[in-house]
Amino acid sequence: MENFEKWFERNELSLKCKPRTQRASFASFFEEDFADFKGEEVPEFKRGEIYFAKLTPSAKIRPFLIYQNDYLNKACHLNLYHTVIVLPLSGQILGGDYRVLIKKRDAMSKTSEIVCSAIGIISTGKIIFSKGIVTKLSLEELKKVDKAIKKATGINNGI
Repeated sequence: MENFEKWFERNELSLKCKPRTQRASFASFFEEDFADFKGEEVPEFKRGEIYFAKLTPSAKIRPFLIYQNDYLNKACHLNLYHTVIVLPLSGQILGGDYRVLIKKRDAMSKTSEIVCSAIGIISTGKIIFSKGIVTKLSLEELKKVDKAIKKATGINNGI
């Protein structure tokens, strides 16, 4: 397994070149939400952890699964990168191929589903790290999410 430094050396330029959606997410954080920003330092966080986030000033606070790899997460912690690939959780239990059930535990207020068909990116500034980790997925749960993502995106002819 390669180390972070080798990975970063190979990917540094691509981390600086942000797609329009990443630029918009980061810009909206500073334009709309900076007044509420408390200057929280981005802690080290890991793939499979669930945190609360608030996407817009009028949106409710809801849990999101950190889905990107841990090298991108480390780049966020080091302030070299500012967006996170996430999956929202929903308290509406609907089932289906693109949702993964997570039983109530730790700081979760109720049993929820990870909505694997709603992959998104958010600015690190929208994640409320000060509330701490809501919960962490087990390896088996993360494998179920990976399987649902493959179906949702059509990887391995998932339909």
